[in-house]
Amino acid sequence: MIKAIIFDYNGVVKKINKYFFDDVELIFSLSAEEKENAKKVTRDLFEQFDKGLLDEDSFWLKFSQRINKSMQVNAKELARKLFNEHFELYEEVVNMLKNLKTDRYVTAVLSDTFPYMADIIREHNGYDYFDKVYLSCEVGFVKPQKEFYELAVKDLAVLPSECIFIDDNEDNLLPAEKLGMKTVLAKKPEQIVKDIWAIIKLENEV
Repeated sequence: MIKAIIFDYNGVVKKINKYFFDDVELIFSLSAEEKENAKKVTRDLFEQFDKGLLDEDSFWLKFSQRINKSMQVNAKELARKLFNEHFELYEEVVNMLKNLKTDRYVTAVLSDTFPYMADIIREHNGYDYFDKVYLSCEVGFVKPQKEFYELAVKDLAVLPSECIFIDDNEDNLLPAEKLGMKTVLAKKPEQIVKDIWAIIKLENEV
């Protein structure tokens, strides 16, 4: 029987209108070639920021140094502004979350996110639809580390087989599947809703 539905956030609940490196491209006035190089040389900084091991000022300073580009603007403030401007949730998924709560299912977020993004989501009450929220920057794990998934299952006091996990990155579904969760690869909101209800119906009728 399904008891808990665990969601990735960006690309599943929140629309991705643009990606982080689109903002970086604007902040540092990068060419296409410089943008691709920046992705390669800053991967470790991303993981540290995702895990909450760097504060915003340190992240942007190290990022600037790593790509050898001076900050002509306040990168921290502009990044926050750009993320905030494009904050929009999938209405179909939000409506489903309300119905899941009415039906007494436990809902949770399991998300890799930077601290400032989590701040802005909270300012928009974007986590209020969930019973539990597990963020990489607060717990020190990132997907696809199995410990991240195990932490959520333990805290929710459910079995993996009683969970559905939804993510828009197929690689992030693999650890959940290995634990025994049912999984949904998120492609579009209507499909997410349809697939979740289909799994619930199938599992809870057995």
